[in-house]
Amino acid sequence: MLRNLDVEFRGNGLPDELYSRLVRDGAVPHMKNTCSPAPEGVRIATPHWAAGAAAAIGARAAERIGALGARVLGDPGLPAAVPDQPGPSSAEPRTAPEVAAQALYGALAAAASASVGTALARGVHQTPSKGLVRVLGHRCPKRLERR
Repeated sequence: MLRNLDVEFRGNGLPDELYSRLVRDGAVPHMKNTCSPAPEGVRIATPHWAAGAAAAIGARAAERIGALGARVLGDPGLPAAVPDQPGPSSAEPRTAPEVAAQALYGALAAAASASVGTALARGVHQTPSKGLVRVLGHRCPKRLERR
């Protein structure tokens, strides 16, 4: 779901600051804190090429450790083993409506907390230079007075 959201968001030319605020700082943390994967859900499997590459790296590491003469506890060939992986799932990945609702709520909560009136607050990159100078002109004297 998040990969598809990312493609849609970026494909429609929306600003990166908005993406960060709504998705990275809103939907994703909210989902992480409120959603648990269902046991019957589709699992993400490591591709065979990646498991093979990891096993090759593990084999080289095991050889180097063996060449050092270090005492090894356990099976030194274990890092070189390719784990058994389930075949491709016949189930099509689906997002539970509850998970989608939690993601949407997180994005909306982030938007609501960032909004000023009815419009979203502009990022620094979207604010004209005169506006930035005006903000600095107001903030600097106040901070100097606090010292």
